Amino acid sequence: MSTRRTFLRVAGASLAAAGLASAGSAFADPQSDSAQWLTNPQATRLTGADDQPILSVPAETPMRAGRLLPTGQIEVWVPRYGLYGWVAPSAVTTMSAPAPQDLAGETPAGPPLIGAVGLPGRVSGGANLRSWPVVRDDTLLRVMPHNAPLHVLSRVQGDAGDEWYNVNLLDPTADHPVATGFILNSLVRIPRLREQTVSPDRGDNRGRHFQADLQEPAMLAAFENGSPIWATLALKGTDANATPLGAHRILARVANETMTSERVSPPIPRGAPGGYYLEGVLYTQYFTDDGASIHYNYWSHNWGYAGTHGCLGVDLDEAKFAWDFGAIGTPVYIFT
Repeated sequence: MSTRRTFLRVAGASLAAAGLASAGSAFADPQSDSAQWLTNPQATRLTGADDQPILSVPAETPMRAGRLLPTGQIEVWVPRYGLYGWVAPSAVTTMSAPAPQDLAGETPAGPPLIGAVGLPGRVSGGANLRSWPVVRDDTLLRVMPHNAPLHVLSRVQGDAGDEWYNVNLLDPTADHPVATGFILNSLVRIPRLREQTVSPDRGDNRGRHFQADLQEPAMLAAFENGSPIWATLALKGTDANATPLGAHRILARVANETMTSERVSPPIPRGAPGGYYLEGVLYTQYFTDDGASIHYNYWSHNWGYAGTHGCLGVDLDEAKFAWDFGAIGTPVYIFT
């Protein structure tokens, strides 16, 4: 009980430092009418649960106070961006509730828009997420690893006249935004659309299907009603064991299996060159009779490049998504 009292005492002191009205208001639902409104006199960075920056918030941005955290920070909801995050009490002060018409005009000023995108994407090779489309020390929000999931919102013009993407960085498990900002378009892989790829007969363009684009970095995407709803970088076959191009369908599914070269045709002893014996291969979906499949690949993480015997290998969360999305008969279109 003493720990709880200590936390509340520290939280109250933080509130007082920020000029908040009362502890009760600070614990209100940030989207309720009773929540305390805050603003930041100077530009500040909103951070997430991992204490990494989510975005740069311009000065005098309205936000609503949420929980006080054990770290002494305040959880806030920023209607301008539709995001939750954390700020230091010293970075904010109280303000009167803005009028509805003022909130309706809370749209962030951005760089020149080139065009909308609205596609899932992946970071290719690692990249920096920036608060503005220009390479400067003060615009760096966070470093994103290879194959980090994104939702690409739009194409914008950077300060140097180059092209950037405005993106949401997604939580790889929950698939919700954890940060928003700008990334050079050359560091992002997005799906190429169906019309550019498989065949002139587009009668099969509706409904659920997978597309694997083997152009490096190779990408596996899930389409629904003609639009990609998910995409990830995927391992593909080597030159000697290429992933088969063309139209296929899911023929069989195995949730957990052992893969061995002793069952391929012709068989390869597991200890011989090209042989393998892999236990615990999860979420396998075969799309050819000779063993090509979509599956979890735990023994290699060179996402987007050659390294399989013809399969499309993906990370665990992605294999689970593909498993839940697919079914016996789901089309799989593969092109390059």
